[in-house]
Amino acid sequence: MGFGDARTEWILRLCAIVCLVLTVFLMGFDKETTQIFGVDKTASFRSLGALKVIMYVDSIAAAYNILQLSKCWISAHPKPPFQLQTHFHLHLFWLSFSIDQAVAYLTFAANTAGMEAAFVAVRGNQEFQWMKLCNRFHRYCYQAAGAFLCGYAAVLTMLLISFLSAFNLFRHYSPNHFLRLKSNN
Repeated sequence: MGFGDARTEWILRLCAIVCLVLTVFLMGFDKETTQIFGVDKTASFRSLGALKVIMYVDSIAAAYNILQLSKCWISAHPKPPFQLQTHFHLHLFWLSFSIDQAVAYLTFAANTAGMEAAFVAVRGNQEFQWMKLCNRFHRYCYQAAGAFLCGYAAVLTMLLISFLSAFNLFRHYSPNHFLRLKSNN
């Protein structure tokens, strides 16, 4: 099992899918109701817009990684109907590299924005008269923290996938000539 092996990519993508799905489920099913000054208040992912963005971005990233698992399966089991020409593989490598980079950056951005919004929920903001939420919604905040941990684990896994995707793409190019294929030396 080498670094650029299809099995390595498959395992990393499976880990990313598990982390992304855990993030979505922890965030989506996280809900707590408490009475504040005699009024029932409910905290959920709908309370903060950044948490909705995390739900959407992580769901799309998980779906993309599920689609990429089929590519890993095809490259691990090359049978005659699935063998493609070399130049077509190069286009797939570029496409995979570009989308892997975009998905990793979008997931990082969404989780970081959600973390910033959650930090305001934890600390409050006196200038805007925003009260602290986590001193009233304990379970909600702990579950959201678990979702953020899973989200950042997914980001790290997708960062490794991006490195692997870059390796798989640029190993076809000559180290001596800029963007020239090794077969064209």
